[in-house]
Amino acid sequence: MIERKPFEQGVFTDRATAERYNKEVEKWMRNVSKSFISMAKKWGITEGRVLDVGTGTGLLAIEFAKGIPGVEVTGLDLSDAVLELARENFQKSKAPLKVSFETGDAEDIPLEDDAFDLVVSSNTLHLIKNPIRMFDEIHRVLKPEGRFIISDHRRSWLGIFSTHIRASFSPDEVKDLLRQSKLQNWEVKDYFLWLSIVSRF
Repeated sequence: MIERKPFEQGVFTDRATAERYNKEVEKWMRNVSKSFISMAKKWGITEGRVLDVGTGTGLLAIEFAKGIPGVEVTGLDLSDAVLELARENFQKSKAPLKVSFETGDAEDIPLEDDAFDLVVSSNTLHLIKNPIRMFDEIHRVLKPEGRFIISDHRRSWLGIFSTHIRASFSPDEVKDLLRQSKLQNWEVKDYFLWLSIVSRF
């Protein structure tokens, strides 16, 4: 297994980088959204509050609200540059969606306890300095019966070509981090290019 090399700076701080990221992940995030929406529907989630941690340019939050119109989605990100684009993407959607965006840290979520029915996150975990703290915060803001879907890159030899894959965790590392956190009833699913952490009930 290739050695992990974390990012020194995991937040997009300038508009140009945010715009480039937005174009690069647009198609990928649509596919991620379909997968997340399908799982949420299987769980019977048709209304309530959803939090997207590390929302970036808001693509997942917007697509999720389109797929399940009964939910209210809050997108959280630490970067004002990407949130500016997220709000622009929302305006371009021209749909009566219940979506809002908040500036905040995944390790210190500025939202109330027991507030969300579902927490989602995609391609964010490897950017977090203290993943255990992020998992603890997800546990805190979820309702007692709330669920979660977290996906991210999976570290592999492909990390020699991608700094994001190189900065990611292995499935065993993720399990170890989860065991140290307050988040419970989780299952780690291992795929070739990515991994996911989902509620297990």
